Amino acid sequence: MPINIVMPKLGLTMKEGTLDGWLIKIGDTISKGDPIAEISSDKITNIVESPIDGILVRILAAEGDVVPVGEAIGILIKKGEHFEEQTGNVEKAVIKKEGLIKEKRIKATPLAKKIAAQHNIDLSIVTVTASSSRIRENDVLKYIELLTKKREEKKDKKTEEKAEKNIKLTGVRKIIADRMSEAWKNIPHVTEHIKVSVENLHNIRKELNSHGDIKFTFTDLITKAVISVVRVNKNINVSFIGEHIIPSTHINLGIAVATDKGLIVPVLKNADNLSLTELSKEIKELSEKARTSKLKLEDLEGGTFTITNLGMFGIESFTPIIYPGQVSILGVNAINDEVVIENDKPTVKKTMKLSFSFDHRIIDGAEAAKFLNELKSIIENPLRIMI
Repeated sequence: MPINIVMPKLGLTMKEGTLDGWLIKIGDTISKGDPIAEISSDKITNIVESPIDGILVRILAAEGDVVPVGEAIGILIKKGEHFEEQTGNVEKAVIKKEGLIKEKRIKATPLAKKIAAQHNIDLSIVTVTASSSRIRENDVLKYIELLTKKREEKKDKKTEEKAEKNIKLTGVRKIIADRMSEAWKNIPHVTEHIKVSVENLHNIRKELNSHGDIKFTFTDLITKAVISVVRVNKNINVSFIGEHIIPSTHINLGIAVATDKGLIVPVLKNADNLSLTELSKEIKELSEKARTSKLKLEDLEGGTFTITNLGMFGIESFTPIIYPGQVSILGVNAINDEVVIENDKPTVKKTMKLSFSFDHRIIDGAEAAKFLNELKSIIENPLRIMI
């Protein structure tokens, strides 16, 4: 009996998903639990696994298609079964619509079916000779010839064309585009910048990394500093949904991670309860999961504040875009050696700018400035992070 592969529901609010690509092709034999397709929602990319030991016999959704939750994207049969035998030696074209499978009976000779199967051709799209009541081998061969000709023409055209092609936004890139557009249109962003000395932070990191197996990054230390300041600035650590401000009892910290598929923001839950060592470990684990597409839905939900770091790319100042539902985001920039006056004498110190974007409906400019100055004080006196 045919088994539908359906678009899964990855979250309570998910209504549709995007098919990012098939990992198998028609005719492939797979085992239960094998990855068969990659799909994405507005929050996460995930792998669809095979529900049975079986064979893929139909593909109903192509790469880039947006499919409602619960609708079929493909069809499997169990190992040992034959698709033709289940339909009385008549091919079945299956179309998923409103939760029902509608069947169109297609008559074809055994040889036509064999040739079509060898070339992965769906008989429902082969034209029947006018004088015949069913598809014959010549019909299939003509279709293969036409298909081959079109492919060659397309290949030649691609070789000749040097002009750039338009690329349609799909998958994770489209999700990111939609999210950023939503945030930029609906949230009145204001960004304040402040310069911070990180000379002492640099020295403490160097000292910490000279002992033990754990190697702390600047992101680890800055994140710990941020948590200590957010903890005492309750209006920073809130969500804004509709017309309601929702305070959070814990700090759920989003850490922006650049991946091959785009920017992903996994959430470090209850970050305010973690020691520096625990924080460093969690950040590394979440970042690795993001880069290897192993994040679960719960890893991406519930964020109340986000940190994004472009310092490793040499960026000295930028405007971070607030994640929808949150009210602020901190951008971390490059560390530079700078000549400063200290005790009436010029000296070289390590400095860095912080870029703080906030929702001006919820946070006033003076409140944001207070937050930044408190953060500056903590970073410049990093022993307070260890307390």
